Amino acid sequence: MRRCLNILASLMILFTAVSCSKELDFGFKDLCLYHPHTAPVQINVDWSKFNHIEKPTGMTIYTWPHSEDEDMQKFLTHDLSHITLNLKAGKFNAFVFNQSDTEYSTLEFHNLESFDLAEVRVRQTKASSWYKTKDDDTRVGDTPEWFALDCLRDIEVTEEMVEIAEKEYLASFHAGRRGAVFQNELATLQPRSIIKSIDIYIHLERVPFLRSALGALEHMAEGCYISTGKTTEREVTHTTDKWELIFEKDENGKENVMNGAIKTTISTFGLPSTHTGKPEDTNLYVKLLLVDNETILTMNFPLGEILANLNSIDGSNVDKNGKAIWPEVHVYWPEPLPEVQPVGSGNGGFNVGVGDWGDEVVTVLPVL
Repeated sequence: MRRCLNILASLMILFTAVSCSKELDFGFKDLCLYHPHTAPVQINVDWSKFNHIEKPTGMTIYTWPHSEDEDMQKFLTHDLSHITLNLKAGKFNAFVFNQSDTEYSTLEFHNLESFDLAEVRVRQTKASSWYKTKDDDTRVGDTPEWFALDCLRDIEVTEEMVEIAEKEYLASFHAGRRGAVFQNELATLQPRSIIKSIDIYIHLERVPFLRSALGALEHMAEGCYISTGKTTEREVTHTTDKWELIFEKDENGKENVMNGAIKTTISTFGLPSTHTGKPEDTNLYVKLLLVDNETILTMNFPLGEILANLNSIDGSNVDKNGKAIWPEVHVYWPEPLPEVQPVGSGNGGFNVGVGDWGDEVVTVLPVL
């Protein structure tokens, strides 16, 4: 009985080999399903330049063969250290990013059928009523979630790799162990953050007369090309109503209750590819509501020159506590806030998110 089984196994191996030939067909083509003419290749992924910002729970890898006869492939895994792909002989391009493209609520993906044209963009969100007066054509972008990326170009799976994999597979099949073969480690990807975080400080005198603040960072990039990480031309505005009040302190650490700054953090893809570094290329638009609940001050701060190098920052540099280092922007309101009379009792003081704004007093900061 054992001898018969060995003969049968040998015949199956023979038929598997010859049935894949273009010249020979003994009716055993189906056995080629167990003999895929591919080589298992391992792509390692190093998240050390991103883990301090956010720890992924999974990753996605897309591959594009150079051959027009082959299709793009998508692979998902919760193993963050590496992924094994079974690929045919030839060259291919690939990129990896954290999570799955279906898990993001504020990002959307376009043109994934093309390695060079694939994009990730921030979703548009409804403009706040206070900002609609700026420009009806302005696109307002949602706050982008953390997105880390790295790419490979011209990675090659050789015919020799495929031949070795086939021989090992057939040998393991003959030994009754159908499965694992040697994996070729082709490359290591090291994703870094495409999203930037900007801390913005607006320094003010007579802080007690401020009730609330709104801001908009205008002319920022809508997204980026995934294969290069370079931002696209299309622009969006990021708005914010979340501010933190910070009082100035003297050398002894005592707070100066009259002067300080309001701080907000804005996340963005960065500057659009059309940015030239001129101050007017990027603008911070700010509205302040004072404690009388009537006086509104507005101002434009040109930041194009200050943020000129923003796109080169990926958060991989850390401080002594291991936290990512992001750019800080400090701007100064040119005049002390007016000493207005607080409306009602208990309505004084800084309060984020006040919706009832009164008459507008416009102050324009000239471009220097």
